[in-house]
Amino acid sequence: MGTKRHQTTNAVYQFLWDYQQEHGFVPTQREIAEQCFLAQSSVSRHLDKLAKWGWLIREEGLARGIRLLKTPQRDSGREKSDQNIR
Repeated sequence: MGTKRHQTTNAVYQFLWDYQQEHGFVPTQREIAEQCFLAQSSVSRHLDKLAKWGWLIREEGLARGIRLLKTPQRDSGREKSDQNIR
């Protein structure tokens, strides 16, 4: 069960990265929830986990207050939505 959670957290980070590359800024938590098929409260937990891992910094009180710190490594054999960060 822990593996699926890590996969979801990795998918959230990949979406954050791709969105920022395309738009120049990170998505809102609502956009993350919609794209990753999660409840907004789950998004917050995944963002907290990513911050704990040192992959991003959350800036409290700011809209889109997420700063990405790591470049995801793509797995060339999978679809974009299935990729994991190693």
